Amino acid sequence: MKDMARKFNARGIRTKRGTEISINTITSMLHNRKYIGEYQFRDAVIPNGVPAVVSQELFDRVQERMAANKKAPAKHKAEDEYLLTTKLFCGKCKSMMVGKSGTSRNETTYRYYKCLGVKYRRGRDKKTVKKLWIEDYVIGQIRKIIFDDELIERLADTVLKIQGKDNTVIPLFFLRCSAMSF
Repeated sequence: MKDMARKFNARGIRTKRGTEISINTITSMLHNRKYIGEYQFRDAVIPNGVPAVVSQELFDRVQERMAANKKAPAKHKAEDEYLLTTKLFCGKCKSMMVGKSGTSRNETTYRYYKCLGVKYRRGRDKKTVKKLWIEDYVIGQIRKIIFDDELIERLADTVLKIQGKDNTVIPLFFLRCSAMSF
């Protein structure tokens, strides 16, 4: 969005009030339903009330992307995927931990998760956690749970019990349907 605003301003394109295009202007434009032809006056919404500039499909894709970015803004910016973004929280302050990376003098890239409480200097002192270590640990714990033979046996027994019960709802449904003429 910064690049888009910069390009509009470089071309001399301004808002209707004559001010420079900002990130907020771009955000407002991307949410504006007039671009898909929807006109709104007070509480009345008129589909195809104005000519559409973009397709509904493109507009919907942009909305999905913006919703995802709102939840985890830097998720698509990272070179490496941080599996635990939006799922990992600090054990000290309960703030979300986000993926970060840094490059040393010898050009080695280090990837880790950092507490937002520390990142925004809210007086927290939580150390960063190495990305590879924490992701491997979490995946290992998930595997222990998923591949637990005892758990699988209990689930299988529960499914068999449910299948063995008489289902009285479905036969009634078919009786009612057969009584109706379509």
